[in-house]
Amino acid sequence: MAQDRLVIRAGQVTTIGAGRIGGVSSVPPGESEVAQVLLTILDADGTERDEELRLHETFAVDGVTWRLTDIRYLGPGKWEAVAVPAASASPGI
Repeated sequence: MAQDRLVIRAGQVTTIGAGRIGGVSSVPPGESEVAQVLLTILDADGTERDEELRLHETFAVDGVTWRLTDIRYLGPGKWEAVAVPAASASPGI
């Protein structure tokens, strides 16, 4: 069964299929800047890469493309990024 939502947390590893995503860091929005996250993605074939993402941008892991839909700040150093499969997300959300 395919996942319909990912929640990637600061300092934690999220498993998706045979791939993994690590929540490395986040920059909250500023006066003229949008929030962004830095994720480390490990694909099933062992390929590792860093992705710096802003809201509505996409990333792929384990053959599925995901769209970042939310970045939530829960306290100092605590954040979570929410992503849904890009095929099910409207580009404008």
